[in-house]
Amino acid sequence: MADDQGSSQDIKALQSSILVLSQKIKYLVHNEKILGRNILILNKKIASVNGASNSGSTINNEQINEILDKLKNMEQKVKNIEATLELFSKRYAKSDELKEMKYIIDNINPLEYTTVEQVKKLIKEEK
Repeated sequence: MADDQGSSQDIKALQSSILVLSQKIKYLVHNEKILGRNILILNKKIASVNGASNSGSTINNEQINEILDKLKNMEQKVKNIEATLELFSKRYAKSDELKEMKYIIDNINPLEYTTVEQVKKLIKEEK
């Protein structure tokens, strides 16, 4: 009975960890969308800058450099988000995997089995 409670508590802890991770992933996806929109805006600004330069207007190199710096910054942030998402996908179990583990624990109950060390100890005690 105590083993069932321990397993249940472990599963609840895993479920809450998964919930926290899914919220963090949603936050990262949200930020990635924002960064994507910003990149689109910067691309439009660059296109308008290129169009304006073709029409004879002069554009400051400072403005172009500022836009390029922002674009590089956005690209770096997107790469960081992608790396973080990849890390999450490698490090943490997926919902299906946790369901499978829960099924195994509920049906097989590995806590009822003995370890090799326990069997050896019992054999020594019998002698």
